[in-house]
Amino acid sequence: MQFGIIGSGSWATALAKILTDNGNSIYWWIRNTETIKHLQTRKHNPHYLSAAYFDSKQLHMIADLQEVIAKCDVLIMAVPSAYVAEALQHLPQGIFQGKKVVSAIKGILPESNQLLHEYLAAKFAVDVQDYFTLLGPCHAEEVASEKLSYLTFSGVDAAATAAIAA
Repeated sequence: MQFGIIGSGSWATALAKILTDNGNSIYWWIRNTETIKHLQTRKHNPHYLSAAYFDSKQLHMIADLQEVIAKCDVLIMAVPSAYVAEALQHLPQGIFQGKKVVSAIKGILPESNQLLHEYLAAKFAVDVQDYFTLLGPCHAEEVASEKLSYLTFSGVDAAATAAIAA
């Protein structure tokens, strides 16, 4: 299973850290090429959770969102809800076909007052069977620093939920 992360803020950085620390190779969409260069050379995100260091061999950082989506089976959305529509605005409707989409996004999309799954279903025809949520009372800093915390992962398809969570 190939994971991709969409977003480069604190929560995306924490999730990238946990996934790579657990031996997963990930594709990470980072819009800013300077941030990519910094991560490649200095092994940490210069803007968020800068104490979290990465094994860059596990990271494939790409500024082209469509390329990240094409390479991955599971896409973790970690863009702040206020920027989701902007981040996805140039994508073709069927781009998420055959992909599992995990929301790590808090809140509603302010332009439409929709939850992410409603927006993705309407704009990209993402089926509820392919949609999952990652929720928790924890903070990005706690996850990145490997402190004990609690997350809930859910989805309609129990088998797919268990496979992704593993």
